Amino acid sequence: MKNKILVLASLAFSIMIITSCGKKGSDTSSATENTGLVYPAMLVKEGKVSSTLTLPGELEGFFETGIVAKVNGYIKNMHVDIGDRVHTGELLVELEAPELLSELATANSEYQAKEALYNNSKAKYIRFKQTNETPGAVSPYDMDLAKTNLISDSLIYLATKTKYEAIRELTAYLRITAPFDGIITARDMAPGAFVGPEAKQGKPILRLKSENKLRLHIAIPEKYLAEVSEGDMVDFQVKSFPNQTFKGKITRLSKSLNVMTRSEIVEIEIDNRKGELLPGMYAIAAMPIKRPGKSIVVPQTAVVTNMERQFVIKITDGNKVSYVDIEKGEEQKDQVEIFGDLNPGDTILTKASDEIKQKSVVKVSLVDKK
Repeated sequence: MKNKILVLASLAFSIMIITSCGKKGSDTSSATENTGLVYPAMLVKEGKVSSTLTLPGELEGFFETGIVAKVNGYIKNMHVDIGDRVHTGELLVELEAPELLSELATANSEYQAKEALYNNSKAKYIRFKQTNETPGAVSPYDMDLAKTNLISDSLIYLATKTKYEAIRELTAYLRITAPFDGIITARDMAPGAFVGPEAKQGKPILRLKSENKLRLHIAIPEKYLAEVSEGDMVDFQVKSFPNQTFKGKITRLSKSLNVMTRSEIVEIEIDNRKGELLPGMYAIAAMPIKRPGKSIVVPQTAVVTNMERQFVIKITDGNKVSYVDIEKGEEQKDQVEIFGDLNPGDTILTKASDEIKQKSVVKVSLVDKK
């Protein structure tokens, strides 16, 4: 009996100890859930987003061409050299082509001979026509023959005239002039060189680039294409003038995406009438990037990025934590543009962490109620 009482007492003592431990664990868990932490939060708002995209490019002449000879000949005189500024119509190169001049002289002789023959046939026909006013003075056969000769000689005359004028126009190409205002950037020939369509070297005599107006081609990444428009002003700098900023205007978009670089070429037109800039200069352009509408902008600290996802922490009814996946847009100092399932007025944590578990209940304090 005594042993039975001792066993019952031991069981009762064990149950008391287990119950006590259970209560202690429950109190600890409760303390963990109610630590008293208050997380700063904010209401989601929309705002205008703008930034500057820095991209490289190379200045080009608005017009650029190689000066070549249209007829075969030898360079007689070079009137310009590298670095010379020229104007439209200014004489650049003189050629000599003895064979062409000989052809011109022959064509001129034929032209004058056929012109004389035509004038003679014309005068003869006019006299026959006047004489024929007297009935029976000229036979019908003679009238028809005079008319036929006139038509034949007129056609031969026109053919020789056309030939002569064509050769004369070719001789005009012996004087090569500037097609536009610009600067001579290269000279690959010297007096005495044979040039023209039959020349084997295939090089231009000179290279001419326009400098009053320049182009700057910039490759815009696909991500920013919607924010670039014709007419936007662009600032840029060149190494030759490190403390000076130049301006240009976007005048053309290529409207074609390069699938290799995922970019579109944008052309910027530059007024260079002062002549400070030169074709070929390396430029760094600051492209203005502006969203056409408003976007959601949050602090950088509100975005959590880990190996699995990128998200912000949204606080729903009952102060429950909900992860909302987002994509980043433009960054502005300590702010960042985001895209995701968020609406103005939603509450998110301003300092988020993946240690705050999904669907947990937290205390929050709005840091900006405006």
